Amino acid sequence: MSIMNIEPPGGAGGGGVGPLAMVHLRSGKGMKVSLDFPQTAPSQEWSCTKQREVQTRADTRINMRKKEPLTVDTTWRYPLPMPMPGQPVCATELEAITQLAQLPETPRMFLWTDTERKCPKDWGFIASVREGIPPQGIEAELRAWSGQYRKAWLAVDLRDGVIPPSTVTPMEELLSSLKRPIIILVSRSPEHEDWPQWVLPE
Repeated sequence: MSIMNIEPPGGAGGGGVGPLAMVHLRSGKGMKVSLDFPQTAPSQEWSCTKQREVQTRADTRINMRKKEPLTVDTTWRYPLPMPMPGQPVCATELEAITQLAQLPETPRMFLWTDTERKCPKDWGFIASVREGIPPQGIEAELRAWSGQYRKAWLAVDLRDGVIPPSTVTPMEELLSSLKRPIIILVSRSPEHEDWPQWVLPE
């Protein structure tokens, strides 16, 4: 907006275009001022609006590209202080033996593995593989053991070089159904993906 003309009272057209002068008005008299409002072409308004929309969309795309993809941990973040029914823990053989010795009462241990010679001292043996025995038979032997030794702990041998147990029921489901503390023996416990590491609190 610009002021194009100012006309004092009683004037006939004012002073034209030029610097404004201070005019002392008598009481009850007014002053006529001509104002000029520049017109914005519709095309210019549309162009500005369109530019704002394009800029907003561009900013949105940039912000969306800045978002990092979700990361998923492949290992358990925190260890567990004790194995619980329905939640096995993993440990190396040395870790398991060391921590079992620190418990107020050492439980009776059985190892489910492919050969008896792999059992630590004083641990019982349950065959995870038998020549000529189908998976149904292996699973039936484990369930029979579970019914006979209700308070015993089970260790499942999944270390490198060991033949894993052969069963019909998925391993996680089968172990959960036993309703007892279970330790999964592994070669490197901190790197295991399926079970949390067993670490007794200090």
